[in-house]
Amino acid sequence: MKSKSTCRKTFPRRVTLSLTAGLMLAFAVATSQAQTLAPPADEQTRSPVERQLPNEDARQNVGLTVRDRTRELATALANEGSQESQVPSRAALLEAERRAKVDIVVPPERATVEKGLHAFAEFTTFVGNIRDGWKGFHFAGGDFPTGAGFAYGIGFTDLAVGSIYADPDRPNRVDVNAVAAYSTAEYVRLGAGLTWRNLGGSPVSVAVRGQFFEYPEEDFFGLGLNSQEDDRTSYLLRSVEGGADLWWQLTDNLRVGGGASYLTPSIGSGRDDRFLSTEVRFDQTTIPGFQTQPDFLRLDGLVAFDGRDYPLHPRAGGYYGVRFSEFRDQDFGAFDFRQLEIDLQQYLPWLQKYRVLALRAAAVITDTDAGQAVPFYYMPTLGGGDRLRGFRERRFLDRNSLLFTAEYRWEAWWALDVALFGDAGKVTFDRSDLDLTDLEVGYGIGFRFHSTDALALRLDLGFSREGFISFLRYSHVF
Repeated sequence: MKSKSTCRKTFPRRVTLSLTAGLMLAFAVATSQAQTLAPPADEQTRSPVERQLPNEDARQNVGLTVRDRTRELATALANEGSQESQVPSRAALLEAERRAKVDIVVPPERATVEKGLHAFAEFTTFVGNIRDGWKGFHFAGGDFPTGAGFAYGIGFTDLAVGSIYADPDRPNRVDVNAVAAYSTAEYVRLGAGLTWRNLGGSPVSVAVRGQFFEYPEEDFFGLGLNSQEDDRTSYLLRSVEGGADLWWQLTDNLRVGGGASYLTPSIGSGRDDRFLSTEVRFDQTTIPGFQTQPDFLRLDGLVAFDGRDYPLHPRAGGYYGVRFSEFRDQDFGAFDFRQLEIDLQQYLPWLQKYRVLALRAAAVITDTDAGQAVPFYYMPTLGGGDRLRGFRERRFLDRNSLLFTAEYRWEAWWALDVALFGDAGKVTFDRSDLDLTDLEVGYGIGFRFHSTDALALRLDLGFSREGFISFLRYSHVF
């Protein structure tokens, strides 16, 4: 019968160590799995979705437990002096490495397209912040005509002075606005206004306003549709204006009103070095109002229905307005005239307003008594960023004008609309010639950067028989 010592010799020391190592490794893996499956202390307070996510402490403990157990195993084997037992099994090492990777958190990296969209969103927010301003102060472009160069300025707007919220129905609400703007072509505008809304709780409001502007490089090509692009000249237009308006808000959408203004226009030599001044190329006697400029008293009457959802960035509804103006010569009695302006706008949305067909028809009709003339600088014009895009500002002017515009707008992104547009119009000396023949045409594509309810920036690329021209604006075309 063999002794116990003999039996122990049949199990070499190396086998004993291997069994011990295997038991320790199995215990380590079991401990790691138990910690992974064990619910956190606050399990009852977590939602079903949260319960499906690994607990952060469990993820950290898994990696630490596996590494600690592996180190203990390697240390025990080394102390036993067995060279073969110092190397754990490949499967155990891979399992430990897999569990250790739970601790490694790599932040997601945006793709190239995502980076571009993110940068564009930040730019739109930046433009919006500039437009919105700070404590009433904001960026102002001056509403200069095309060709004024880069415009910059500061404006101030305080809606409902003394109140945090601009309640449109608040009695005796006072709004204040002011602007000071300049451009690289030395265009200047200074203006201010004050509006007193809902007088005594009634739907009647009044406003007073005043401005000074100087436009030193205004274009003049001649009168009528037969004017030539090669006859382009420049002149200076300067004026100081002041006035007051009163209107009655009959309903939420319908209002009637009127106003009076005093105008002091003056004409001078153009400063555009690229072109001759107007008086050099043209006979001044053939241009009404070029040699002498009287002061004017202007009287206005307005009826307007505004059913647009967002007037600053409309997607549905319509605007229909008629304004009648009378200009009275205060000095010479030679430039009395009357103007009728008609502006009809309609917005047809579909696909939850992500697509919009915007339509517009506008006309200006001028009338004079016998022996009276209309100053050329008060004649209706076509051309520029708002009327007959594809032609330069003030490209066509005469006593009467007719304009049609259609735009197909779609939301390419939440802050960007793209538009395909077409404009057609004409100017005439006689009202009887306001028909659909001999219309000038412009067309192109536009990009509109906007917030939810207001436009921040508009870039239109226009084409016509005279070539290509771009327009950058801070307001909608209509």
